[in-house]
Amino acid sequence: MHDTFLNQNLYESINHLCKENAIAKILNLTITVHTDSHISEESIREHFADRKSGHIGDWTNILVQKREIEPLTAAIDQIEGEKLS
Repeated sequence: MHDTFLNQNLYESINHLCKENAIAKILNLTITVHTDSHISEESIREHFADRKSGHIGDWTNILVQKREIEPLTAAIDQIEGEKLS
């Protein structure tokens, strides 16, 4: 259940960063989560698709790294994308 909130927080943070940096499409996304987290490439894709977000799609390479960080947290390590025209 807690990963649901984490997925939502990631979604909101990523959308905010995209808006702030005028990114239309994310090409590469790297995230670090706790080793016990259920956050995965698939869960991120599903979360964005369920919300009909155009930031993430088939063109997006997502890397989820699992490390011993604070439980129930995530770090957005890298976002690379195409700028809005």
